[in-house]
Amino acid sequence: MTAKKTTLLWGVFAASLIAAHAHAQPEPEPEAKPAGSAAGAESGGQLTLPKGRLILDAFIEINLNEAFKPVSISPDIWYGATPDLTVGLVHSAVGGSGFIGGVGNSLCLTGSDNGCTDLYPGFGLDARYKLKTGMLSWAADGGLFFAHLSDPMLLSLKLGAIGRWEQDKIAVELQPNLSIGLTNRSVDVAGASVALNRDVLSLPFTGLYAVNPMITVAAQLGVVLPLEDAGDFYSIPLSIGGIYHVNESINATLAFSLPRLVGGGSQTGFDARSLTLGGTYAF
Repeated sequence: MTAKKTTLLWGVFAASLIAAHAHAQPEPEPEAKPAGSAAGAESGGQLTLPKGRLILDAFIEINLNEAFKPVSISPDIWYGATPDLTVGLVHSAVGGSGFIGGVGNSLCLTGSDNGCTDLYPGFGLDARYKLKTGMLSWAADGGLFFAHLSDPMLLSLKLGAIGRWEQDKIAVELQPNLSIGLTNRSVDVAGASVALNRDVLSLPFTGLYAVNPMITVAAQLGVVLPLEDAGDFYSIPLSIGGIYHVNESINATLAFSLPRLVGGGSQTGFDARSLTLGGTYAF
């Protein structure tokens, strides 16, 4: 990608955030309550949206162990289609698997020589259906996800759920989901079949604590478990970060992640690390 195109994309993103802030009307929070993360950041802790409500999440995802290669911008758009059903156009790792810390998912800005497979590798179409609300809330979650649009096209089916328990200043979120590869599940390499679009079980677990009405700190742990050759490709990611509740319309997030704190194969511990800067705007 040329420097001119990269500058233009960054400019559009920055202008969008400035415009969102300019149109928001600040309202003070009466008490400290954990804002959502992973599963619920886009709805201020709710798992689904009221009918007609629109939420925009935008994440700048930065790979730290290769000198900012790659850097990507991943926007997610969620819409309350009915009182119980929320649908989304998803690009981020958080919106897809529930895990913070993915890079290169969408609008990859640093080019093919710096870690990007494509400028726009893929997207997901996600739906969440409210099952229960209250201190313990649950929603069904699933959709179709294109990890890669061009040859080879990698299409997966996601089946899962989202749960959130909260009391006073503490909240806990769990987002189990299974990604089932539908296309190009394997390729032939030197006469041998090699898995490409794997079936993967993701189990992100997030804890949140509201320090005050404006600031929530969060930590996320979990496991990513391929159903084939799990011992070679499993990983246990770790993320720590915080959420700044600007007003009723805007949240800002920051997280540092070790996507493979423990795992099979190489690049574990601090060998892989990333930074995620995020913003949420409610229309």
